Amino acid sequence: MEYTFNIIEKKIIQKLKKSEPKRIWTEFVKVIFEFDNYYIELECVPEIASSQNKGDEAMTVKILEIENKYNPTENAKIITKNEQIKDIKRVRTFLYFTDSITEPAKVEKIDSKWNRILSKIARIRKSEIEKLLDGTTSSYHDQILCKPNSDEAKKVNGEFSNLIDVGIILEIGKNYLPAFVQGNGYGFAHLERKPLLTSKELKEELTEYELN
Repeated sequence: MEYTFNIIEKKIIQKLKKSEPKRIWTEFVKVIFEFDNYYIELECVPEIASSQNKGDEAMTVKILEIENKYNPTENAKIITKNEQIKDIKRVRTFLYFTDSITEPAKVEKIDSKWNRILSKIARIRKSEIEKLLDGTTSSYHDQILCKPNSDEAKKVNGEFSNLIDVGIILEIGKNYLPAFVQGNGYGFAHLERKPLLTSKELKEELTEYELN
């Protein structure tokens, strides 16, 4: 699958460059750029991923310009106020998945590990957890991100690969706002912990992503 920004979304990104939003907000699944009579939003949207496994999802980002005043939700948090966006880069990654492990011996080993962990947390016997899991079928697989032009990406079966524009990075003052979905996780939770990064910190976050 290819989930990359369309022409309209690219024009909106270009409009943001050199602009000065009244405020930039985060709402966990959205990043909002507030202006006087309109706002621009980035929203994390799960989509069906190309995968050999059923039910795998790709976390994508949609960009909209909305001709209305922005009304923040109860959980919205302000990131910046009245600061110019010096520059913007689009962030792209390559997503694929490993085969599911369904062999009884391997699954039993993984299940056993989790059962021991759950037993310690819940302080209940392993046998009781086994009763809860009785009759269920377990399978495990990994999701992997890498740079789209990397050697690793070139080795992946094209039928089960996903090219995704996961958001943008904004240069604001001496710092950077990483408004992109990380690790194929849902939303922008990292912005609630630390929304602005130094250039060194940003570099550490980009090992699996390309900028354009």
